[in-house]
Amino acid sequence: MSARERQARAQAELVRALGVGDPVPQGFDESRVLAAAQSLMSKRRRGVERTWPRLASALGSDFAPRFEQWARANPMSVEPDSRAEGRRFAQALRDEGRLPGTLSRDLLDFDASWRVTPSGELVPRWGILLIARRHDTTRRRLWALRLPGGRVLRWAPEPHLSVPTTPPGVDVPRGT
Repeated sequence: MSARERQARAQAELVRALGVGDPVPQGFDESRVLAAAQSLMSKRRRGVERTWPRLASALGSDFAPRFEQWARANPMSVEPDSRAEGRRFAQALRDEGRLPGTLSRDLLDFDASWRVTPSGELVPRWGILLIARRHDTTRRRLWALRLPGGRVLRWAPEPHLSVPTTPPGVDVPRGT
């Protein structure tokens, strides 16, 4: 193995140690690498807290440990963006069934305005777009219509109130 290949391998191991918590490669000061990794994780978490404040407040004190656990399993994209990171984190919470229901509309609004590419890049949406999705807790349909110019109209129909019915064979007095 050439010196260039060894250096490339050591750099890749260092990046993994900084980004996802892999072991620190030989030849690097472990305490400094761990301090830098914690600093990068905190910066990443604070960025998501700033761009997704409702997500951070809905999770409360659980936000930091949950985000850090998720972030260790999901490395940053090449061009990190806190909005995309927050969206990916919220989707992971939704997939686990742990997303607070108050955030369903926020995700709908975000998806009506932005598209996250597979590489993690944010791309603004153009033109007319209609999105239909179920609310996470109430299971009602939520609709968003993105109009040219970026205006987003939302609509969530009210649930139908069921009229209490009486079991068959029970007489109910009427008009007393």
